[in-house]
Amino acid sequence: MNKKLIITALLIFVAVAVQGQRFTWRIEGAVANAMPTDTLIVVNAEKRSTITTLQIKDGNIIPVSGTLDEPAVCRIAKKGRQKWMGEFILESGTINLDIDLGIERIKHFGGTPMNDEYANMFTIQPQDTDMNSFNKRMYETITRIVAIHPDYAISAYLVERFQTMFKPSETIRLIEKLSPDLQATPKMERLKENLTLGLDTEEGKMFKELTGKNPEGKAIALSEFVGKGSYVLADFWASWCVPCLDEIPSVISLYDKYKDKGLKVIGVTVRDAPEKSESIVQKLGIPFPQIYESKPLSIYGVNAIPHTILFAPDGTILARGLRGDELGKKLKEIFGE
Repeated sequence: MNKKLIITALLIFVAVAVQGQRFTWRIEGAVANAMPTDTLIVVNAEKRSTITTLQIKDGNIIPVSGTLDEPAVCRIAKKGRQKWMGEFILESGTINLDIDLGIERIKHFGGTPMNDEYANMFTIQPQDTDMNSFNKRMYETITRIVAIHPDYAISAYLVERFQTMFKPSETIRLIEKLSPDLQATPKMERLKENLTLGLDTEEGKMFKELTGKNPEGKAIALSEFVGKGSYVLADFWASWCVPCLDEIPSVISLYDKYKDKGLKVIGVTVRDAPEKSESIVQKLGIPFPQIYESKPLSIYGVNAIPHTILFAPDGTILARGLRGDELGKKLKEIFGE
């Protein structure tokens, strides 16, 4: 897992906003490789609404200012393009952006307390050498954020965004620290309901049956593979999920590496038409069995994909949510080189 990509989306809040009062923000900065006609748009990442546009003159942003009720995570893109160049925090004070349109990226941002802290999080800390310590620090950080701003929508946004890094019980505790009004929003109620389903399928719990159909349309069950004396990796994916498709070659590589040592892998599609799933299986040459038309959301609380569950030989859940390098490290611990 690329920790830098994760960490660039996290911030440490400081209490700089006063409840019930609007604050004034200002954006300025430099833009490299800009064309005379280029314009940038600033969008509220949570509400997906445009907050302002940025005009460029002689390689600089023409300063613009406005007011908001509370801080907001914002994304920025070139007008007419759908590629986000990065995020920053719209808060009280003057925010300085350093943008390179040649690579379409925010190279640096800062100038205000939240953004200075946010930018510092680009650097991976020494204690983040493994995912357990990394996730623990992220959880502690978001806990502090929610404690400072329990009634700000940005807190709920971050809880939802990073919930896949934590156990369901941990994310539920974060939700319960939000204000009653935020907890009562449909999004938070739905998230808590889904997480509650996952409480019985946390690490250390016994697997639950999951049924569906195989590519030939015949009934198939998870119990045909899990609890039979082998380590089993369930890979949850869908044909419409681009990150899932990016991960599949890595899963195939791990399967090829460890299958002779006893690893079994099974794919489980999520909200996908069987014919579309099968098309991807054929295109990518996926060699392991598939379960189509199942309901992993209602049984395992899988509400974001790609997602994996690693089952121990006796059927207990050994790990959830491992991907990329972290999944490879876990399998190496079990099977060796």
